[in-house]
Amino acid sequence: MAPTAEQFLHAIKHDSDALCAAARRGLDAPVPSCPGWTVRDLIAHTGRLHRQKAFVVRERLTDRDFTMEPQTGDLVDWFSEGSSLLVKALSAVDPATAVWSWHEADQTAGFWLRRMAHETLIHRVDAELAHGAVTPIDPLLAEDGIDEALTLFISSSPPGAKPEPGSAIIRLSTQNRHWSLREAKFSGVTRRGRELSQVPAVMLEQDLAEWDCEISGEPAAFDLWLWGRGPLSDLSVSGDPVHAEFLRKISASLT
Repeated sequence: MAPTAEQFLHAIKHDSDALCAAARRGLDAPVPSCPGWTVRDLIAHTGRLHRQKAFVVRERLTDRDFTMEPQTGDLVDWFSEGSSLLVKALSAVDPATAVWSWHEADQTAGFWLRRMAHETLIHRVDAELAHGAVTPIDPLLAEDGIDEALTLFISSSPPGAKPEPGSAIIRLSTQNRHWSLREAKFSGVTRRGRELSQVPAVMLEQDLAEWDCEISGEPAAFDLWLWGRGPLSDLSVSGDPVHAEFLRKISASLT
């Protein structure tokens, strides 16, 4: 079961507040999950995303041709104001409202509702890791985060590239959901002219009865592992662990 619009909105507000709380503990703390970044960089980055998407949704923009004003004043206060603008903008529209997004298959406000909920969650975790303690993650949101990572990022192929399916199957399991991934490779020329040759990848399959490796565990641990914010040791692996390592290399592109 996917979170409702109200649950996504609650998550954005909750995790924005938690990110602010972590930031007020020290903006200069290094972020271990984002090498080279401090909490200052992290909150500036997330704040820009919030304000951009609030503007896109509020103005019902259907293309990417927009600019944003630079950050001014206290950074944490600026971030907090921006997250409130995002929640307000998303609360005021039907998720089916047409707006621009970078995902061609979903040009709606609902895309940003879901995407910003997960973006804010992961960066909240980043800020908390910088100060040593991660607060609990809602299991329903984390489970949807796994699905979003798999369907939107990990198993998507660049336009123009052709998948070459392999034989190995990886099964991911939480208490309530299962996903099957087939190892593959992509080759071809993307729309931007980038040449790809035998690039490791995975393809999302219908739930299969047999697999070469199963990774199972709690949704929060799974979500964090896929995003490079948690270790594989927080999950259980049965079968050949080389397939888990293969998947992590693919998901590393998310970080």
